[in-house]
Amino acid sequence: MIKYGHGTWGMQVLCRLQGSVVPKALVWSVPCALMTTLLHVFLRDAMTETIGTGGGIETIWAGYTFILGFLIVFRSNQAYSRFWESVTLTHKIRGQWTNAYSNLLAFCSTDQAREEEVSHFREYLLRLMSLLHCYALHQVCEMSDDRLEVIDLSGLSPDTVDFLHSCTSSDRAETVMLWIERLVVENDQKKLFAVAPPVLSRAFQELSAGMVNIAELKKIVEVPFPFPYSQYLSFMLVLQWLVSPLVACQLISEWWWAASTVWLMSTSYWTLFYIAQEIDQPFGEDSNDLPVVELQHEFNKNLLHLSSSQSYALPDFVSAIAVKRTTCMSMARLTLQSSKLQATSSSGPLCKALEDQLQREEQVEEVLEQEREGRRPNMRNMPEAEEEDCAKTIGQEPPALPVLATHNSRNTLLGPCAIEAAAQRGIQPEQPIELEILQSLVMELAVDYSEPEDIPALIDEAHQQRQTLAAASMETVAAHRVGGNAMSLIELVQHFQDLALELETGGGEERPLAREKKDLALAYLLQLLTGTLKRPHSVRINTI
Repeated sequence: MIKYGHGTWGMQVLCRLQGSVVPKALVWSVPCALMTTLLHVFLRDAMTETIGTGGGIETIWAGYTFILGFLIVFRSNQAYSRFWESVTLTHKIRGQWTNAYSNLLAFCSTDQAREEEVSHFREYLLRLMSLLHCYALHQVCEMSDDRLEVIDLSGLSPDTVDFLHSCTSSDRAETVMLWIERLVVENDQKKLFAVAPPVLSRAFQELSAGMVNIAELKKIVEVPFPFPYSQYLSFMLVLQWLVSPLVACQLISEWWWAASTVWLMSTSYWTLFYIAQEIDQPFGEDSNDLPVVELQHEFNKNLLHLSSSQSYALPDFVSAIAVKRTTCMSMARLTLQSSKLQATSSSGPLCKALEDQLQREEQVEEVLEQEREGRRPNMRNMPEAEEEDCAKTIGQEPPALPVLATHNSRNTLLGPCAIEAAAQRGIQPEQPIELEILQSLVMELAVDYSEPEDIPALIDEAHQQRQTLAAASMETVAAHRVGGNAMSLIELVQHFQDLALELETGGGEERPLAREKKDLALAYLLQLLTGTLKRPHSVRINTI
């Protein structure tokens, strides 16, 4: 399918030939105009002597062209309806099956003991859904080769793949649908889903609705526009092409005006006729057909995105922190408040500190707004110390506030930057690595941290805490099995969160770093590793 822009004046489409039907129409209209010119110049007088002036022919010809125009417009409307219905059904199928896949992932048990079973089900379902969508498109598409991609099928047995290839095009989609239904039923019998059967049936409804829409698409592909209608319309167009030069020679006295009129009418009729033929069957490889290959690719991308652990893992949220409600999606620091208030009541001292901080930030924002409008900042309502501090703040980009540990923080995952940096070194997030490598990896990420020498001290402290916890829980042997001087990125984040919570409860006074400095450093590193740092290029953690 051609994606195009209209340009400033809406005429950019005139310069594009790909997918255009005007050249095909000109093949008919240009010879018709030339024929009109030759007849008008050389044979008009002889025709007048033979058949007369053709009085009354204009009335008959106007009625004929009206009927022809009506039939062509009706044909074009029907073709557009079939085209738009195909687009609608294709996207409905994609949405329904994506929703079914999302539901089945959400219904899976969260029991850690069954994590391996859930992973097996997820990977199996991922491949079957991709295969189902591929075979469904094959039912309605006319493609020269099998260019539709599917997610890796190496896990399926060769006999299964051979069986699918031996089936007809329609039987393949129905077979894969049956496999998916059997997979869900068998895992439901194993109690893999943590929902009631009526809720689970929602996924079956979405799957079956997609198959019904596939049948609707097959109706458009298998049932063409009625043949008698199409045949007679073609006959009328050819007849109009043959008779138009004769009628124009009799009715129009100037040859150039007769040729122009015939050319314009013939081009218009044939263009509408070819547009209807072009969009009547939107599945194929023509320029104006639906992008079937891209549709399958995007469906696979959606499946892979939903199957990633970051997608279906529920993010942490502490309602006590969400004291400021907004009606926009702004990611400014005023909407991402620190989770330091997670264990306090609404009247606690920390809540009072947050209110003061919000008031302070609002004053700073007011001064910045006055500066942007060219007005002199009004700081008369600020204490002298705050006025001096606010003056230093003006002109600096405000960083995002820390998002620290919550009661559900053990489910917090690494952010995309940390995962990408680890992958470039061939490191998995849960893989234990030497502290020196871990320190270099974190320092590589923390390019905006003002004092990078603090990072090794914090990592060493997190490692000491890990060893202490392992010894206390009788896991010393397991800890030494992976190496006494090693720790994974996931463990580092978890222990950083523990250290942050320890600071909130009043512990950690005798640690290597000062309390205030350590508080800010931990906040920054946690935001960096968990992907919650919204302005990574403007944050500077100033030491106290």
